[in-house]
Amino acid sequence: MISAVVRYQAALLLLSYRWVPPVLLYAAVMGIGVAGGDPLLSSFAWAAAAIMPAAVWLTRVAVTVEPAAARHTASAAVGPGRAHLAGLLVALTLTCLLAAICTGALAAGTDRVADHATHGVGRGEALAAGAMAQFVTILAGVAIGALTNRPVLRRAAYAVPVAALLTLAALVTPGSPAARVLKVLTDAAGHDRIDLPTTQLAVTAGVFVVAIALVCRIAARVEHD
Repeated sequence: MISAVVRYQAALLLLSYRWVPPVLLYAAVMGIGVAGGDPLLSSFAWAAAAIMPAAVWLTRVAVTVEPAAARHTASAAVGPGRAHLAGLLVALTLTCLLAAICTGALAAGTDRVADHATHGVGRGEALAAGAMAQFVTILAGVAIGALTNRPVLRRAAYAVPVAALLTLAALVTPGSPAARVLKVLTDAAGHDRIDLPTTQLAVTAGVFVVAIALVCRIAARVEHD
């Protein structure tokens, strides 16, 4: 039953065309920051940073696009918590698809891993690190989007600036998983080795699961009250 609600939420989101602005913004940021032939490591660092605000915005769209009457119908079918989870899963899937397309385009656009041809990091390692870094920032972005929108923050006057501040903080605060993966990629561009950001991915995945579970629990309680 939950899969049917996910498909319904996906169709609702796609037909609303509200996903277009965040996707266009992401494409514009990538177009500004990455040129054809740029090294993979630096390109992936930019891509990982750019996909995070897109994830936050797409999550907001996914959880606010559904009319109230339709939301109540979906909640009656599978429960309000699961109905809200379906919207978050759609946001996560769409953002991952966007990142996958970007990764393919970056990989096809250059054969260079770093600025110097004798760099010791292999192309496969660079691709793996780039994909993991983007997944870290995607998970963080969806978690921020979930925590700063309905049912936690209902008014856009609060939700939007709080989401923007949290996104910026996650990207620039030393020690945060998102900032750390960006540093891993940029540091690797100047060295002959790269440490895959497995620790950052594990930490972010744990925070993501806790945040989504909390938001869905709040959604269930709010709908029942």
